[in-house]
Amino acid sequence: MLKILFAPLQGYTTGIYRKAHAEIFGGVDAYYAPFLRIENGKPREKDLRDLNACEGNAQFKKTREIPQIIANSVNEFKILADALIAKGYTEIDFNMGCPFPMQVNRHRGAGLLNDGQAVQEIMGEIAKLSSAANETAQANANETAQANAKRTAPIKFSVKMRLGQESPDEAFALLPILNEAPLAQITLHPRLGKQQYKGAIDFKSFEKFYEECRHPLVYNGDITTVPQICEMERRYPKLAGVMIGRGMLARPSLAAEYQKLRDTNCAVSLNHTIAPQDFLGKLLQMHQVLFDNASKTYQGDSQILSHVQSFWEYLEPNVPKKLFKRIKKAGKLSEYQNAIIEIMPQSSSK
Repeated sequence: MLKILFAPLQGYTTGIYRKAHAEIFGGVDAYYAPFLRIENGKPREKDLRDLNACEGNAQFKKTREIPQIIANSVNEFKILADALIAKGYTEIDFNMGCPFPMQVNRHRGAGLLNDGQAVQEIMGEIAKLSSAANETAQANANETAQANAKRTAPIKFSVKMRLGQESPDEAFALLPILNEAPLAQITLHPRLGKQQYKGAIDFKSFEKFYEECRHPLVYNGDITTVPQICEMERRYPKLAGVMIGRGMLARPSLAAEYQKLRDTNCAVSLNHTIAPQDFLGKLLQMHQVLFDNASKTYQGDSQILSHVQSFWEYLEPNVPKKLFKRIKKAGKLSEYQNAIIEIMPQSSSK
């Protein structure tokens, strides 16, 4: 069975959201946090606070959370990686796929894919950090039990990328560099950065990358159903997993539904979808966890609403049209909560 990874989406998969999803739906092998970036020469405080949102949560500790960084140079990369290593993270993902112009124009995300020298330097830094951590762990393994409790774990790095910003040639020019780097895996979204999320996925280029990549490869892009996951598993037997973002926001039960197949065969058993009423009930449970956390974390109607209204954006088909409009247009918590109350009978009616 494939690993199911929850993709990071800025403004949606916040720490509060990740924690609520793990508690109510689960089924995810690892949650990737939205990228940590440089601001005023240091790691952005807002991004670090988002990572802190899940610290100390017993339920969330049962799953893996992997932070992601975005950088336009080895210097930015090192600042961000050092900050995460200092916080105790042992898995870090590097973003070379973000297609949004604000990042691309700053030579970050997909904007870095045409710069082989910068990527080579960053992969060199990954090799140094991985090697240093491994040597420290090995040395400490021979110390006293008290010292062993504090030993440094090996650091694993992965990459999330696109085929290129302008052309698939960019990814294939980088592949020899990536193949030589000590990466735990590569996640590939087979579109160009300039496409953002529009246009056809380039499966021909994906298949070429799949054959030539020497690291475990994860597929990302337009996965919305369990049969699609099963088809990827059948079509690409060496695939390590699939990373799902928008599809999971639209159906938070997707990973759990696929997980139920792990003792069966995808080809013969696809009847594991959650009944509509049960699905809506779980949505409301997840929303309540998110709402309670947002109410404790933020102050004022506008701040709280900005963090809970986005929860419904990809869920429009699951909510009556009039109620969905009321949820999205609510300017006061009282208006918002009244709309949510009206959804509740929908989940309990038979």
